[in-house]
Amino acid sequence: MKKTSLLTEAEKQKLLKKGQSKKPVSSATSAEPARSGYVGTAPAPRRSEATAEPEVKPSKAKYWLVLAVLVLVALFVSPKPQLVQYQTAGMTTTSVYMPGWFGAEGRIMDTKQRALLSESEQSLHLCFSEQQPEQCIKYQVKQQQGPIAALLYMSRQ
Repeated sequence: MKKTSLLTEAEKQKLLKKGQSKKPVSSATSAEPARSGYVGTAPAPRRSEATAEPEVKPSKAKYWLVLAVLVLVALFVSPKPQLVQYQTAGMTTTSVYMPGWFGAEGRIMDTKQRALLSESEQSLHLCFSEQQPEQCIKYQVKQQQGPIAALLYMSRQ
């Protein structure tokens, strides 16, 4: 019984130090509200700033987890650049091809022309959209590499 009153006294002193309570503590029972049928059990623990702080951390962790999942989904869904080596009439060129979003036409990064890459035919059509009627040149694709090779190629230039 004595331990219980000492613990409640320590809690009250802690609250006084934090400045939450301006009333001086005279005894362990003076600050307790009068209860009918009070048997002498320990009072219910009060909610303090220390117990409220851990509740905020899981929500921050949840926020960062959701953000990380959204970024990973965006990276998975987004089109990735490819390093394409193509040739026509004995002239070989290497460029970075960026596919379009959701069915839009792709682009070769170093030209203003529209690019239509047909992987099944291993061909690349570069079209001049400014001319009427539109003219396209067909190139034979020799090699395709993934996004890491495309990024390395772009960083060297």
